[in-house]
Amino acid sequence: MKMRILLIVVVLGLMAGVAYRIQHSASGDKKGGGDRALSVRTVPVAVRDFPRVIDLPGTLEAAQQVAIVAQTGGTVLRQHVQEGDAVRAGQVLFSLDSRPAQARIAQSQATLAGARAETADAVQKLDRLSPLMKSGYISRQEFADAQLALESARARAGTARAELEAAQLDVAYGQIRAPIDGRVGRIAVRAGTLVQAGGTPLTTILAPGTLDVRASVSQQDWPELAAARMHGKVTAEVFRDTDRTVRAQGELVFVDSQIDATTGAVPIKVRLAGAPTALLSGQGVRVRLLLGVEPNAKVVPEAALQHAQVGSYVYVVRGGKAVVQAVNVTRSLDGEEVVEGELRAGEPVLIEIPQRLKAGSKVKLEGTHR
Repeated sequence: MKMRILLIVVVLGLMAGVAYRIQHSASGDKKGGGDRALSVRTVPVAVRDFPRVIDLPGTLEAAQQVAIVAQTGGTVLRQHVQEGDAVRAGQVLFSLDSRPAQARIAQSQATLAGARAETADAVQKLDRLSPLMKSGYISRQEFADAQLALESARARAGTARAELEAAQLDVAYGQIRAPIDGRVGRIAVRAGTLVQAGGTPLTTILAPGTLDVRASVSQQDWPELAAARMHGKVTAEVFRDTDRTVRAQGELVFVDSQIDATTGAVPIKVRLAGAPTALLSGQGVRVRLLLGVEPNAKVVPEAALQHAQVGSYVYVVRGGKAVVQAVNVTRSLDGEEVVEGELRAGEPVLIEIPQRLKAGSKVKLEGTHR
């Protein structure tokens, strides 16, 4: 019995010792975790001028391009150019079948000749009747009829002359010429195609040189753009969608006077300085309007910004501890954020958040990266 009691006492003592050690170890870990500083990566808060920009999607187009539309109907007899050809102003692009117009010219010429003969005859008749009218040998009605015959002949001559000029114009319009120097775009017709006056463009002539970027500014960004325009010209940078390398620079040259009802935005146009070979008409690009700078802005990397239901915040190292500081983001650009809040220039903010980090945790700086 005594041995059994002794064994029980020993076992209970061992269990108590194990429990004490586990509890002490857990307590020590907790204290050690609280006392052990976490290594963190930080960057200092920068206070500097920050660019004010508006980034927009846009589409390139030739600064001068002309859609070639037939001014008269007819069948395309001949195509004188090919897609991509360089042409000069006045060069023939297409020839239409002018035989119907030539027939109208002949008909109008015959009609005009008959009307002129009638006019001459009416003039002679009126000249003969005029003295007879004064002597009373003919009635006023007879003289008035002669005057009406003359006016009718003159009217028919005028109509025939107008028809002749219209037919001559149709013959001239049958030779479709380039209105400007440039390069021929895609050709939508071929020989034998029947075209209509004012119908679908036959092709497009793109003038060499300058390119434009068409884009639209949202109503939200419009006041800032309007304010920038009041202080002078607004310049721009153009990127390709696939990278952020500046491909061209330009200037804002057009702002529409009203909001597009379809998009709810204000159409604009930026004219590029030159025509870089990497950019082509019809290509989608990103255009950045440069509106000036925001002085003394507090700038932190995008990686430092944290988000919660109550708003945005950053971890700031103060007194060796990670302190939560609420901020308000006012502007973003290329991975940097302009924030408002109780931050001081040079204060280290965390750009990598350890899983065990909590507000008030002790931290040590792994390094400062500028």
